[in-house]
Formats: sequence, C-alpha cells, structure tokens
Amino acid sequence: MSKTKAPTEGTLIDEDLHADRLKSGIVPQDTRVYLRVVRGPDKGRAFDLSSGGCYIIGRQAGDIPLSDTKVSHRHAEIKILGPEAHFIIDLASTNGTFLNGARVERRKIVHGDELRLGDTVMRFSVLEGTVPLSPV
Repeated sequence: MSKTKAPTEGTLIDEDLHADRLKSGIVPQDTRVYLRVVRGPDKGRAFDLSSGGCYIIGRQAGDIPLSDTKVSHRHAEIKILGPEAHFIIDLASTNGTFLNGARVERRKIVHGDELRLGDTVMRFSVLEGTVPLSPV
C-alpha cells in the first residue's frame, strides 16, 4: 500500500483508495449526451455531457453556467451515471427545477426531456450510435 504524507498535520492519503471522480467509460463511446438551451438568455448554447459524471448548473457558475438571473448560483445537478441512468436533481434552488412542466426534486431524465430553470429551457439529448468525425 503506497502512502503519501499530505501537507496538513500528518494526514496520510492511501493512493490505492483515493481515486479521481470517474468520467471515462460511463457513457458508451458511440453515444453523445447534450444539453441545449432552447429558450432564455443563453438560447443556442449547447453543453456536451458525453464524458459522464456530475454537472452543476448555476448562474454564471458551475459546469453549466447560465446568465439567467432567475437561476440560483448552484441551481441543479445533472448526473450521467451510465446508459439510461441520467438524473436531474434540484439543489434547493429558489425558483425550482421543472422537468417537462412539472416541478421536481430528483427525477430520471431521458432523450427529448425539457428542463426549465428560471426563464431558461433546455433540451436533453442522447444520441446513440454516433460516428465520430475524422479529419479529411
């Protein structure tokens, strides 16, 4: 077991037990996952979530920054945990998180679902069997 002494008060970190947050391998290589803003101040922006993992949506903060003033600083979280295992979680936001028009706390999301945070509406897309573009 390899141990490294951390700079804080003799704390030892077991490198065999501590690993970075998993991103690769969660989503199949031929699948792309996107969140596209279809209405609101950031209309037209798209976020690629294809690497999987957890993404914080917030007002000018987090992994998916939005400029909508009705979006909380840490509004919601999207979790991409594997094939057909995608979730939206409200992070106790002021104005709530809506999935296809219904307010939600935590809910599974699928291709084509619409998420509303403040005045921003985003569409969740899962494209399976995509072929990556190769340079010509």
